[in-house]
This record gives sequence, structure tokens and C-alpha cells, in this order.
Amino acid sequence: MLQIRRIYKEQYPNGKKIVYQYSSNRYYDVSYKESENGWSIDFTIKHFETVFHKYLEGEIFEDYIEDIECYIVELQGEEVGIISFSHEKWHNVLRVNDIHIDQSFQHQGIGSKLMSIVKTRAAEIGVRAIVLETQTSNYPAIQFYKKHGFHLIGCDLISYSNQDIESKEVRIEMGLVLGT
Repeated sequence: MLQIRRIYKEQYPNGKKIVYQYSSNRYYDVSYKESENGWSIDFTIKHFETVFHKYLEGEIFEDYIEDIECYIVELQGEEVGIISFSHEKWHNVLRVNDIHIDQSFQHQGIGSKLMSIVKTRAAEIGVRAIVLETQTSNYPAIQFYKKHGFHLIGCDLISYSNQDIESKEVRIEMGLVLGT
């Protein structure tokens, strides 16, 4: 049986590790041009020559994140998903810091259930928007976020390295505006 429960930093005195991994056969190719009249940035869907795989380990309860809420999904006692988010009071948005569903449990509605929790909490807190970060190489995640009403709201062309465009991993911000 699927169970979603909130967890707290105090329950993990040695930290709570998270593994991010995804595979993608498509990406958004970014082209950037500067002219005397301004700038233009274009995102075009392209196919990777070979499937792109990403694997990264991290910590869910980072010290720099204030007021973090974290929920895990368990199926028959096994952790299969996690989401964390925090209220950034200075501009009144809810930021999704992490969301991950184990690859063998994706496309079963688990991510949508976690996104429902975020939207419910956003309404309860009264934020003006929900925001998150992903990469142009993570085509499946972008499609998931679009399905849940998120749109591109910005990008950082050198967030991870000085060659983010060339490595097809440009940081993009996506957002969902709430209310008016």
C-alpha cells in the first residue's frame, strides 16, 4: 500500500541522502544571441545522439534551506519517492527544492500526488507562485512540470559550469502563478 508521510530534519541527525537520476533521449537546445537591440534566447527540442543519463547524490535537509517541508512515499515499507519544498518569504513563493521518484515507480501517479501536496500547501500558506529548477537535459521532468501547469520563467546559462549550453544542461526555472 502506498503511504505518503512528512519527515523532519530532527529524525535524521546524520542527514538524509537523496539520489537524483534520470535518463532522457531529448533536450532543449539553447541558443543565445546578443545584439545592439537586446538579447534573444531560443529553446528548441532536439534528440540526444545516445540516451543521456544523470546520476547525482545529495542531501535533502540542506542547512541553507529555511522552513523546509519534506514528504516521502513508501510502498510496502520501501521508499520510492521524495519531495521537499520551502516558503521563500522574501518574495512569497513556494520553492520545490527536490522531487524524485525511483525510476521503476515512475508513470504511476506518485509524482502527481506529491505535486498535489505542494499545491495544497501553497494555497494554505497563501503564496503567489510555486517555483522550481530543472535542466534542459531533463526533458521528462519538464514535460511533467508542464502537465502540472508550470511554465518557463527564466534560465541561467552558466549555473553548473561555464559550458552549460555546450553540455546541454542549462538551468531553467519554471513557475506556476497562483491566484491574481
